[in-house]
Amino acid sequence: MNQKMYRVTNTHDYKSENKIVHEYTIMQYRNNNGHEVTALHRSHDEVWAEEVRGQEIIKLIDTGDMIMYPKKMFVGDVDYAMHAELFIVLGFLNKTDRMPLYQGVIEEIVENNTITI
Repeated sequence: MNQKMYRVTNTHDYKSENKIVHEYTIMQYRNNNGHEVTALHRSHDEVWAEEVRGQEIIKLIDTGDMIMYPKKMFVGDVDYAMHAELFIVLGFLNKTDRMPLYQGVIEEIVENNTITI
């Protein structure tokens, strides 16, 4: 696999401004062990402070048997931003033909009036 790059644009937070912001870049490549790596980086867009632009945030390594996360990524308190970033990567992987993670429906269960006789 040659390196592939994907642009992630935020269409939610800037909706009222009618603006599309390139927030992240997803990179996919094979590491030296032949495992597929999917990495999420902050974009070089002005939405980020200059010192964090282009910074790698999450890297998942698919060994063929499991997905490995960097050590200590989710230790202790994990903020909402990290959850959102993980959601982006997992959502991306779920949409690929190679690794669909889950397809289904989630429905709210509402208790009906129960009549006991």
